[in-house]
Amino acid sequence: MLQPTPSPDTEITAQLQRKIAELQSQLLIEKTARERAEYKLQQLLRKLFGSKSEKIDPNQLALLLGQIEADQELVAETAPPIPALTVEAQTNKTKKGGGRHPAPRHLSIQTTLIDLPEEQKIGLEKIREEVTEEYEYQPSRYYLHRFVRPVYADPAKQVAPQVAELPARVIPQSGAGPGLLAHILVSKFVDHLPLYRLEQIAARSGVNLPRQKQCRWVEQCAHLLRTIHEQLKDNILAGGYVQVDETPVKVLDADRGGKAAQSYLWTYHAPNQKMILFDFNLSRGRDSPDAFFPKDWSGVLQSDGYELYRALIRDRQHITHIGCMAHLRRHLVDAIDGGGAVLASLLADIGKLYGLEKQAREKGFTHAQRACLRHAYARPILKSLQQRFAALKESELPSGALGKAAAYAVNHWPQIARYAKARFGHVNIDNNPIERGIRPTKLGMKNWLFIGHPSAGWRSAVIYSITGTCKLLGVNPESYFRWALPKLAAATNHTAKNLLPHDFAALQLN
Repeated sequence: MLQPTPSPDTEITAQLQRKIAELQSQLLIEKTARERAEYKLQQLLRKLFGSKSEKIDPNQLALLLGQIEADQELVAETAPPIPALTVEAQTNKTKKGGGRHPAPRHLSIQTTLIDLPEEQKIGLEKIREEVTEEYEYQPSRYYLHRFVRPVYADPAKQVAPQVAELPARVIPQSGAGPGLLAHILVSKFVDHLPLYRLEQIAARSGVNLPRQKQCRWVEQCAHLLRTIHEQLKDNILAGGYVQVDETPVKVLDADRGGKAAQSYLWTYHAPNQKMILFDFNLSRGRDSPDAFFPKDWSGVLQSDGYELYRALIRDRQHITHIGCMAHLRRHLVDAIDGGGAVLASLLADIGKLYGLEKQAREKGFTHAQRACLRHAYARPILKSLQQRFAALKESELPSGALGKAAAYAVNHWPQIARYAKARFGHVNIDNNPIERGIRPTKLGMKNWLFIGHPSAGWRSAVIYSITGTCKLLGVNPESYFRWALPKLAAATNHTAKNLLPHDFAALQLN
């Protein structure tokens, strides 16, 4: 029986159906590949910039972009590497175990001899010694420092009895020596132990140190250290480059029924001089920076995008304002969930800028050399970023996270990119060093929660300024306080010189 010959229309319909099925299958494959790429992008961005970030090689971000392009079969033109200045990928080094390091030379040594009984040594000769070392610890040791001063009298009673003068007391008639006071200051402001815990620790050694007494000692030490605080301020201003930030801190305000009110520790940091200064203020307004910067001060002020700084500088024509690249990057990180490959590309370029900074740091570039490096390689990247942020601001919703990041970049771009200009080789790319200086106050607030009274805020500011500067210099703050407090107690306003942490550090090197 003959089969009916299919009509041309039927054959065309079948071909179209097969073509539609092929296109649907291809679309499904591309959709799956795109979803897979987006998932990998989100995972890596969260790993790089999320709250639980782990240290990984930033070059993996470029690798991820390559995977995305392969998955989606895209052909994209990639930017050429920076000649001879591309940061090499870090090799994945196997983490070594906690091998023993040589014991510090300043530690005292207590030796215990473990020998054989005499009857086992008969007929034997000693050929060597087996030496085993271990670190040991004794609880904090309190002791009484007794000053004995012989009194001499004239048998004929022609002159009054004579006795040597006591050395200047840090806090007269307090019964506290400089070592104990230094220990209390460091325990509270470096190790973040509240005074009531120090009271409990001392009680275990049979020593009575009421927290009220310790609080008075802290205040009296802060009064002595105030001159160091003023000298730090003068030196920071003289350097001509200051990073500024502020961090909130709770304070118990008696005028508000003892409720915890918001106050601020303003931070002024001179990176090139390794100095940091805190200033306590109840307000986030202009009170603190207006008081810190003289009207005629000339220099560079680096900050985030807080509008107050721009208003401050409008009134001070001699100040140059430079922004913070890290704050821009944080705005981009906030857009992780919806940024996709566009966000990854922006973060990758910002990563290249930080790669240049890392190279300059590792190679020990001078400020002039770093300026040349930025001019040659950072400025083209910055120009590209500026154009892309401007386009994003027009294309993204203003209420979206990426739109907000683009608006922040466009509105603050002159300040953010200014660090790459030739005369600013001494200026950092961001404000991160000052935020590392702020972190101790945040950890302290977790332990002691708040400042006990508005009038006590200045004490925290003074002592944090000194311990923070010691940290920048690599100086043991307890050793510094032991050295400086007696000298400050014996000094006058005219003789309290050369007592900065920098002076102590110089003595340690000699």
